[in-house]
Amino acid sequence: MHKSLRSWPYRKVFLTGGTGLIGGQILREMLELPAVEEVTCLVRTSNGQRGSERLSARLEKSGLSGPDLRKALARVRPVEGEITLGLWDIKPDELHRLRNETELLIHCAASTSFVDVDSCEAMNVKGTKHMLEVIQGCEKLKRLVHFSTATLCGYKPNALVKEQDSPSEKDKHLVAYTRTKAQAEQILWEKRQELPLLVVRPSITMAQGSEDPKQARLFLWSLYAMAQLPFVPVRTESLIDIVTLDFVVKSTLRLIAKGEKLAHDCYHLTAGQMASVSAGQVKEAIKRVSKEEIGPQFIPPEQWNKSHEKALEEQGLSTLYESLLYLPFINLNLIYDNSRLLDELGDDLPHLPKFTQYVGQMLRVITPERILPDSLQGFGT
Repeated sequence: MHKSLRSWPYRKVFLTGGTGLIGGQILREMLELPAVEEVTCLVRTSNGQRGSERLSARLEKSGLSGPDLRKALARVRPVEGEITLGLWDIKPDELHRLRNETELLIHCAASTSFVDVDSCEAMNVKGTKHMLEVIQGCEKLKRLVHFSTATLCGYKPNALVKEQDSPSEKDKHLVAYTRTKAQAEQILWEKRQELPLLVVRPSITMAQGSEDPKQARLFLWSLYAMAQLPFVPVRTESLIDIVTLDFVVKSTLRLIAKGEKLAHDCYHLTAGQMASVSAGQVKEAIKRVSKEEIGPQFIPPEQWNKSHEKALEEQGLSTLYESLLYLPFINLNLIYDNSRLLDELGDDLPHLPKFTQYVGQMLRVITPERILPDSLQGFGT
């Protein structure tokens, strides 16, 4: 156990999103803390699987099995519900128990879709409003942790986004995901005087180290798709902020462990100025580990024209190009300042490798035949 977690102050925890990427890993690591007596997880039935089965499967993905898995599950209490419904559709007796016992609530559940507007509205906005209903009367609640996103700043090219910056209704957004996450934060900030609020804002989060080709392809989908195009409108110098799942989870838990000693109520879990990478650096990193030329030619967006789009159409690549919803974000060239996080955690800040140090390892999992066998030495993997 890291020294910063030895004085963990919360015994009864309520967690949403425990079957997801970040929430599932937070659940896994909280169960390593002796001070945590019980983690209640809001979870819904999905594809015929009950909540308890889904939580068990998520913990297995995190490396637990056999006696260790059974021991962990003994401290997990699934509560079936749905965050898009009033009071999260929690049964009255369970709601009464939660209100009487919960000391720490971590809200990870969200819709991260770029295309499903209805899902974003229901989960991110309505779900947050329903959370405020759920915690009414939670007299023992000492900390409410809300997972937001650094990208809620919206469309602000070439900006330095600071942790103290709050979302505004005037902000322009490219997708419903960032707009609805901004709305959710606004709802909470309006109640900040009444809530023991801690907002954490991760940037793009990668599950570094995964050996599952399907999962690696899911995280690198945009790169995987761009590699099949002859050219894309990307600024070589544009900075991209990418962090690892391990960094996000460990940073969050170390912030929570400080209890009331935290200096602020909002932190960026981001690469910031020190660990962000440019689009050109990513391309060069991929080039160094590949047996062949992987990736498209970068065309400055201001030079992109109808002839490029026509060429893609003639090659039957228009649909693939139009699916690259991340392209506008890559070209924003934003820096998400993380000064508060650096000051707060100091020497306890978890290690954060640059994306260029492990992108080759992730690509090897997806397409081992295209990656040089000895090329990963020195890449920090």
